[in-house]
Amino acid sequence: MKKSRFTDSPITIVPTKHEFTTVEAAHYLNVSRPFIIKEIETGKLKHRMVGTHSRIAYQDLEQYKRKMLGLQEKTLQQLADNAQDLGLGY
Repeated sequence: MKKSRFTDSPITIVPTKHEFTTVEAAHYLNVSRPFIIKEIETGKLKHRMVGTHSRIAYQDLEQYKRKMLGLQEKTLQQLADNAQDLGLGY
């Protein structure tokens, strides 16, 4: 019996109109709540206020996540290129 490559991959189903609290957003991105607050305060992460509480739309959180992953990949490639140029054997 052939094992599917998806059997070990977790799946999360989130309604597209769902909004996250800062705690939920931090768990979703695997970062701290203070980091989420900092990203909101610097304007890097879109949100809306409900009373005194921030809410982050699922689409905005996914867009932020994709942007950050792209920046991480670009930075890692630059580090690898620099190591190659310096002859570090990476």
